[in-house]
Amino acid sequence: MRRLSTAARLFLTVWLVYAAFATTNVVRETYLAVALGDRGSVRVDPFLGLHPDLFAIPGRGAYINSNPGASLLGAVPYALSRPAVAGLFALRPGLAAPKPPTTYEDPRPNRTNFMNEMRARGLDIRLALAALATQFGLMAPVGALAAVLLFCYLRARTGDERLALRLALLYAFATPLFFRSAFLNQNALLAHLVLFAWLLLTWPDPEPPVRERPARWLSAGACLGVGLLCDYSAAPLALVFGVWSLVEGWRCGGFRGAVRLGGACIAGALGPVLLLLGYQWLAFGSPWFPAQRYMPATELSVRGWNGFSLPTLALLRDNLFDLRYGLFAFSPMLLAAVVAPFVARRLGTVDQTELAVIMLAAGALLVFNSANQFALLQWNTGVRYMVPAVPLLFLALVRVLVAVPRWAQLAL
Repeated sequence: MRRLSTAARLFLTVWLVYAAFATTNVVRETYLAVALGDRGSVRVDPFLGLHPDLFAIPGRGAYINSNPGASLLGAVPYALSRPAVAGLFALRPGLAAPKPPTTYEDPRPNRTNFMNEMRARGLDIRLALAALATQFGLMAPVGALAAVLLFCYLRARTGDERLALRLALLYAFATPLFFRSAFLNQNALLAHLVLFAWLLLTWPDPEPPVRERPARWLSAGACLGVGLLCDYSAAPLALVFGVWSLVEGWRCGGFRGAVRLGGACIAGALGPVLLLLGYQWLAFGSPWFPAQRYMPATELSVRGWNGFSLPTLALLRDNLFDLRYGLFAFSPMLLAAVVAPFVARRLGTVDQTELAVIMLAAGALLVFNSANQFALLQWNTGVRYMVPAVPLLFLALVRVLVAVPRWAQLAL
């Protein structure tokens, strides 16, 4: 009972703290979540002009410039909140009425412009409540679930419950996942899915090792497939995990084993990938191209192929160290993960094979994001694109934290 109560208290703590820091930021994914919850539609025509990432295709309607996964998940808590919101508006009709323009201090003029357009349409309160519903009902509980699963995983691997609890709290509150969970965000959701896939494949278990079980690779593939449904930055991560499945399969069963485990990983991802292709077909008339191919041209979208070019040295550096959005600028302790290969392994921490996968996956994500010219817009939002690497780098960091003296732990 004590173990269960520790996990339960951890879940409630993370959920409540995350919820306490919720914001009413309305992002592009919020509009699709509202459209799905209100009308069961992927079109966001009623909201056109409220966000720069909403665009219209002549003869087809308006859509968001993003993958639909986060919106599909966010539509569930939003739909559940609709009766309460309807009751509130019935009691206070003025909340849904058009309102005069106002101002607030922000160096980004579009913030005020879009807010006043929402007010003019009487959508400001409705959309703010939608943002809170998706945070309370999705981002906060999924973040809490991730912390609990990490706690249980580290407890099982190290045999030290107090250490596992401290590390889980550190993960929940001292990494960019805390920052990115304040409102609906596909990068944080992808990070959680990457963690879930990792736990499925490395959870300590009696023989045979879990990495030799096709069912685990099937489930991990499903997590990565849902990640791709949320954001295309899941592609390099899925590629590394896919190669890992082939290597593990070959190691334990030769060619036939590689086909078995690799096939299971692909099969798991197939459903979410087909859903993504179906969405693109429904929205854009073709299943094969992302939203960026159809959006109006911008300064960044004309670089390379719809904003995707060869990796640049500037973005390789800035995605890690830029003070406005660099991963290590937001969470300096994660930088210590890079020395994990040179630290003696303690019981329960990642082994050399797992460490190689972590470094390859994080490196692949960095290269991918350094080819994405839209990464230059992160100055407006803070760290985003490298957030999916956080759970993997944190697990490498654990190997360092348990090996160094206490003064070094506190310094990190």
